[in-house]
Amino acid sequence: MKFSFLIFTVCFLASFTLSFSWQVFFNSPADSSLKESLIDLINSARLSIHVAVYNVDDEEIIAILKKKREENIDVQVVMEGENYLKNHKNLYPLDVVADPLRNGLMHSKYVIVDGRYVWCGSSNFTRSSFYKDLNNAVIFDSYELANAFENDFQRMRNGFFSSKENERKTFWVEGVKMEVRFSPSDDSFNLILDNLKRAKSEVDIVIYSFSDPRIALILAYLDQKGIKVRVIADEEWNSSSYSFVPKMEEFNFVKKYKVNNGLLHHKYMIIDPDGPNPVVITGSYNLTLSAQRKNSEVVLFIYSKEIALEYLKNFNTIFN
Repeated sequence: MKFSFLIFTVCFLASFTLSFSWQVFFNSPADSSLKESLIDLINSARLSIHVAVYNVDDEEIIAILKKKREENIDVQVVMEGENYLKNHKNLYPLDVVADPLRNGLMHSKYVIVDGRYVWCGSSNFTRSSFYKDLNNAVIFDSYELANAFENDFQRMRNGFFSSKENERKTFWVEGVKMEVRFSPSDDSFNLILDNLKRAKSEVDIVIYSFSDPRIALILAYLDQKGIKVRVIADEEWNSSSYSFVPKMEEFNFVKKYKVNNGLLHHKYMIIDPDGPNPVVITGSYNLTLSAQRKNSEVVLFIYSKEIALEYLKNFNTIFN
């Protein structure tokens, strides 16, 4: 009898296994696939849903999380304290740990499902993020990668927001090589800089906030070397005094982009997409000093031509 029950349980769980190793989603041009990818993943959960997100106010997402909690799925949330205070009544009775207001921002945006699937990107779980702003996300099926995210998640659940530990290791998902870094730490910035310095032919960047002069200088250096550099930055944020973009106006590779009634909220780079060693850098990390030194952030480094070309297609849609 016990053996039959075990076979039934295994078959039941297997029937809900998502059949992919990785997927990439954009809501630019405007569509609902990015939000649907998150809903499908959360709905597939049979054991646990661990959410780290700067902001969540989308009623459908909140309702699904509550429903999963009622089904005895382990639902845990970490989020930015200020946004939690604004929306705590709607989030009740979800198990939420909020970043203290005195810290930098809890700015990460990822979900770990069943200790196996990782959804990560630039999008908050808000109606504006899904329907007005331009964002991206990736999903990977990897127990090993999920464990790295889980370690970061549990540190924040235990109150450690202001310093991060990074496993400097390489992950492989169906032939796709990747690395992950968590901030605040120097590791994220250093690996971004190392990849930029290795660029041979092309660097394409879509970014919401750009205020780090060190990144600006390396891009200027690459441009002077004859490497194709293209940067698209959100017009509203990068017209402010906080941005370094106004100081880069002498360079022809920076372009401001205005999203009607929304934000250019992407945070990704594509390096040498047509070369032998392409790289995509994506996640929650804006090109700011705060992303390195103060905020809780996540950065994925994906070494894949197929994924790089997916991002390049999105980049060219926006650029053109």
